[in-house]
Amino acid sequence: MNRQSHSRQDPIEMLLASIAAPDLPQELVEGRVAAAYGLNGSWRRLGGEREQNFRLVTADGAQFVVKVASLAEPTESLQFQIDALEHVAAIDPGFPVPRVRRTLAGAPMADVADEAGRSHALRVMSFLPGQTLLDQIQASGRSLGAPELMTLGAMSGRLARALQGFYGGGAPKRMPWDLKNAPRLLERLHVHMPERIKQVALALLPELSTVTTQALPKLRAQVIYNDFHESNVLAEVDPAFGVKGVIDFGDMVYGPVAQDLAVAIASLIHWTPDPVFAATRLARGYQRFMPLEADDLAVLRKLVLARLLLQVGIVSYQSVTNVPGTSLDDLQTLYMDAIERIAEVTDAAFVAGMLASVVPFSTAAADARAVPKPTLLKQREAVLGKTYTFYNEPLELVRGRGSKVYDALGTEYLDCYNNVANLGHCHPYVVDALTRQASTLNTNTRYLHAEIVRLGERLSATLPSHLDTWIFVCTGSEANDLAVRMARAVTGKEGIVVTENSYHGNTSVVSPLSLIDYDARDRPAWVETVPPPNLYRGLYRLGDDDAGYKYAGHIDDAAQRLKEKGEGFAGLLTDSIFDANGALVPPDDYLARAYSAARRHGALTIADEVQMGFARSGTHMWGFQAFDVEPDIVTMGKPMGNGHPLAALVTRREIAATLQMKGGYFNTFGGNTVSAAVGNACLDVLWGEDLQGNARKNGGILKAGLDDLLKRHELVGHIQGRGLFLGVELVTDRDTRAPAKLAARWVRERMKALGVLVSSTGPFGNIIKIRPPLVFSDSDAARCLEALETALEEVPFHLRSATV
Repeated sequence: MNRQSHSRQDPIEMLLASIAAPDLPQELVEGRVAAAYGLNGSWRRLGGEREQNFRLVTADGAQFVVKVASLAEPTESLQFQIDALEHVAAIDPGFPVPRVRRTLAGAPMADVADEAGRSHALRVMSFLPGQTLLDQIQASGRSLGAPELMTLGAMSGRLARALQGFYGGGAPKRMPWDLKNAPRLLERLHVHMPERIKQVALALLPELSTVTTQALPKLRAQVIYNDFHESNVLAEVDPAFGVKGVIDFGDMVYGPVAQDLAVAIASLIHWTPDPVFAATRLARGYQRFMPLEADDLAVLRKLVLARLLLQVGIVSYQSVTNVPGTSLDDLQTLYMDAIERIAEVTDAAFVAGMLASVVPFSTAAADARAVPKPTLLKQREAVLGKTYTFYNEPLELVRGRGSKVYDALGTEYLDCYNNVANLGHCHPYVVDALTRQASTLNTNTRYLHAEIVRLGERLSATLPSHLDTWIFVCTGSEANDLAVRMARAVTGKEGIVVTENSYHGNTSVVSPLSLIDYDARDRPAWVETVPPPNLYRGLYRLGDDDAGYKYAGHIDDAAQRLKEKGEGFAGLLTDSIFDANGALVPPDDYLARAYSAARRHGALTIADEVQMGFARSGTHMWGFQAFDVEPDIVTMGKPMGNGHPLAALVTRREIAATLQMKGGYFNTFGGNTVSAAVGNACLDVLWGEDLQGNARKNGGILKAGLDDLLKRHELVGHIQGRGLFLGVELVTDRDTRAPAKLAARWVRERMKALGVLVSSTGPFGNIIKIRPPLVFSDSDAARCLEALETALEEVPFHLRSATV
């Protein structure tokens, strides 16, 4: 069947047909492998559901698997598998997976033409010796006990962890074994199933459809192996049980972690008398490496049933359409036994022995230990003084998970403000990485350790190539402080230019650069300011095509003032979204023109990425990348450690060397072993769960909802920001744009009462700042918008016109 005929097929038929393997003459494949790879030897055909597979043993005893892909398999999907295997080998070198053999020309794959001249992708992998778990079990006639099941679950979880940070492109969009397709496929497949199971399948379809369409999109997701079953696991059963290898990465998809475990459970629970007990042991083993959340466990039973039904349905379909059978045919009865047994139990009973990695919050326990809030506030002031707290009535938060936080009485709040927990509060993978390293070793960077090197290398890959030298610190304030010191060391000048109402930290060096915190009339001579590029209420507004040019022109004026005061212009320190000014996004040409102006005066350019760094924009890893500029120094902080104090500065080698020659820099805690492990874990999650894509998608949903509020509420004057960093500017009059500061405060407090946490900010305090963790979901967006609309509708009349 050629590709053109595929395009005319029913989509379901195409999906099912995609699992058929090609059937090329062996001698044809042998000749192509000899030419492309230089490999010759003895050949033996192996089984394969979607690929034609051979085992090749060369004269020197080296063993390989040769894989011929079907015409329906996209090349990018095969490259995706190769990239994943190489990633696993790099992250967990001891994990037994096939290694990719490259062609004589160094390519990751070749091609082979069939007798009709159609080109099939050709890959060669190392052969992992050993028997499959299925063959071992059937030969020994034994069942699997709890220790064996725990071992298998642990290997599946270990593989999931190794894949956590993999974010290569090419994951198949349509895959028959992807559980999100299960209800649609089962509607077609149930007619081919044995009579024994047809009615069970029909009865389960509605709840499976609900789970896959409503629950799955909200679960933690990453690239998952999706195929941990007895025919893909090489094992020894006697005398001691052990897993020797995992093969066949052709079913990988981007999907929920819970789905990955469900596949392993559905495939391995047949080899012990009680499938529910077996599922519990597998899940506990899995969690040794891959923590599970309560939401994962809540849908696990239904996902296991979906996979079991797919296994029965697809094999039944293959039998009636004359697709060559596989060993799965022999297991149909076992699959149906498991379906009937698991369909009888409730979701709660199925997971009763599987504790979530984070124990659910107990309101009763919280009530028992809670200190009355007025008492706690007095105790705080006695120890800390009159320090700043959020909200008129301060919150006592005791727990966080994902985008939610909980107070001492168990009340849930949607966190739409906290960009420190960039990946969501208490992400189990990051917490696990932190605790493992903290229980192993924590020391400073004057000792060698690989994690900090790996962290710098991975971050460097996301930045312009000239930014190649890292200094790790603990806070964004320290990073900006160090950037100013570098600029001064390189230029021999003192002056720094920032935007009005800016915030860049709280050290003695950068506090004067944080004009949001003090009267601008008190700023020292070495600080100069320029107007923020505010297109709504600034000097140059929407409709002025030269706004970016005009705003950037103020940098020349600031440079001249610094020169006249004898300070000189050392550095331009600027954001890519202006947080303290209310999530302002500059005109497209502003940063490029601003950087050019700074460099004309010999100053260094410093990009403060504490706010927009680490994918918050939804379009780029770093905010400045949206404007096609390359700074001399980049600083980063808050989101880098997901709550752990970790920050960094990266610059050119010669800039860092100049500072070292003029006194150097060392930070005892910056880049310590625990911090470096946390930083790498955060990158694993950020990329593995595609949180940049999530910020783009759900930031777009949130922005569209805010734009709709703008149309319907006169209090809303303007919406600004990008990704998951948005500002809602409230005004008493749309024509005069008079800021509605008191209304903004009221809205902030009312939203808190409705269970949604936001902030009010901006030079006039009239902007509602929405800056949630990147795990923010579409349902979170709906909840935030509902609370905001309710608050806007309820603003008292006397506050709608009050400006002070």
